[in-house]
Amino acid sequence: MSANSGKYPISERLKTPIAIINERGAVEWSNAAFEATFGDDAGNWLTEASRAVAGESGWLQGFFLDADELRSIDVDIEGCTYRIDKIMHVDDYDTPSVALWFEDVTRQREAEQAKSDFTAQIVHDLRGPLSGIQGTLEFVLSQEGTKLDSLNADLLAEAKRESERMMGLINEIMDFSKIQSGSFAVEQEPVRVAGLLKRAVRSLQSVASRDEVFLLSAHGRDIPQIIGSVEKLTQAVINLISNSLKFTPKKGLISVGAQILRKGDVAEAIVITVTDSGMGIKATELQQIWDKYKQSGNKSLRGGGGTGLGLYIVKQVVEAHGGEVTVASVEGVGTSMVLKLPVKRAA
Repeated sequence: MSANSGKYPISERLKTPIAIINERGAVEWSNAAFEATFGDDAGNWLTEASRAVAGESGWLQGFFLDADELRSIDVDIEGCTYRIDKIMHVDDYDTPSVALWFEDVTRQREAEQAKSDFTAQIVHDLRGPLSGIQGTLEFVLSQEGTKLDSLNADLLAEAKRESERMMGLINEIMDFSKIQSGSFAVEQEPVRVAGLLKRAVRSLQSVASRDEVFLLSAHGRDIPQIIGSVEKLTQAVINLISNSLKFTPKKGLISVGAQILRKGDVAEAIVITVTDSGMGIKATELQQIWDKYKQSGNKSLRGGGGTGLGLYIVKQVVEAHGGEVTVASVEGVGTSMVLKLPVKRAA
């Protein structure tokens, strides 16, 4: 390991480990903090990180894929977690090399995990009683012989709707907790997109009718299957429809559709769209709506707040399936949310 003392004087004085590492995992230069933190052991794990095993490249190789692209990755090294950031490519050596910054985020990750575990436990404890309340309300409302005056019937129906909304919020928080902890995974099962859309629309048809919004679904008969999670993709579409319902006025229209993107005769992707004739989204907010805790500046027409996680979770679900999400909107005209999902790619 070559320290080359004095070559990069500013980096030498920093307390954060910094090193220049070539694509074979050898250290071309390192500051004193890197030497003190990792010592001679660095050669072993860096060599492993530079290798390809069973077709999978080590994490170090990711920093060499695109010379112009900066990259950051969290890696477990000798019992600690380090966030490794590429500073730049270095051309001073015979072998392609990169300057890397190693930040110890062990305590941060432990705190995040503790918070995630606590959230998951609280959400789990809330779901049980709420499920019992929902079951009781559904049972009472389903009894034809039950003598309820119109006021009590309306109050029970409203309580049922609010309990469903609360369960939706709880499910969002649970999904978010899994995403943050890295335990969010999608199943590998055939998904009939046509059936998925039908279930999503049916689940919100009564809500749309109550709010006097037309909710329609249209798709071809030849929509192919994809591989993934029926439950999570259905919930993603429900989230989009529910979001449209918040901002679509009475007599407005929400349409849910699907079409095939082909390359020649081969179906490459399925495009699912949820389009509404609602309030639209400001151009300055379009790129932020997929971020966690970000909500449109428009006030919901239906009342009731949310977690600000619905669209963020939609994005995570779609990307976990190898797909992508986009949005187009014009204020006062409406919004179109687009999910593009690959046909043959497994999650």
